[in-house]
Amino acid sequence: MKTLMRKFLPVFMAVSFFVPLAVASESAVADDEASSISYNVGYMSDYWYRGVHQSDSAVSFGADYESGGFYLGTWWADVDTGLEHDYYGGYAFSAMGIDMYVGASGYYYTDNFDSDYEELNFGIAMGPVSIDYADGKYKTATDDAYDYTSVALDLAVVGLPMTFTAGFWGGDTLKGNVYTLDYATTVAGVDVGLQVGRNDDDITQGSRGASSVDTTFGVFTLGYSF
Repeated sequence: MKTLMRKFLPVFMAVSFFVPLAVASESAVADDEASSISYNVGYMSDYWYRGVHQSDSAVSFGADYESGGFYLGTWWADVDTGLEHDYYGGYAFSAMGIDMYVGASGYYYTDNFDSDYEELNFGIAMGPVSIDYADGKYKTATDDAYDYTSVALDLAVVGLPMTFTAGFWGGDTLKGNVYTLDYATTVAGVDVGLQVGRNDDDITQGSRGASSVDTTFGVFTLGYSF
């Protein structure tokens, strides 16, 4: 279960910046019988989510519960104005050698930093490839619907310790494409990550406005789980 979530959460939430993965390939079944609660803290030099800029650096805290394939979690981060607090849950399983999950997530903000939004999430992973799909809707400032699809490839198959991800927004308000290359390692128990990304000129403008569109960005992350 933990392995599966490490495959999918990078495409799912900003937690991905702490351990920008989709790199593990073991089955999720090994952890499914046990229950566990874990916590994580992290730092991002720049906060980008699915190619949209959120904040100039951020610190975060998260907690996760897992039991028999079911998972629940929350993730909090400071943004330019106020706090982001996210909640998610779902069920992960394996069938015929394919890892899958179904779940739901909600993203909420204080001080009117952004509209709240909620989405259903689906994911599948087989070998070095994982695909994630989110179907969402804004809850406050607008009632626009959107979807987001990402395809991640573990480049270990060609001898590179990195993950390449292509993401595609679909919606009236949220739209555009983003491509990222991630490297992750652990140093003395601390997760260290580097991400280089590029979005296109159709991407939704983030907190930096036009300067965050059609641009190349880099992110350095530190994270610790306990």
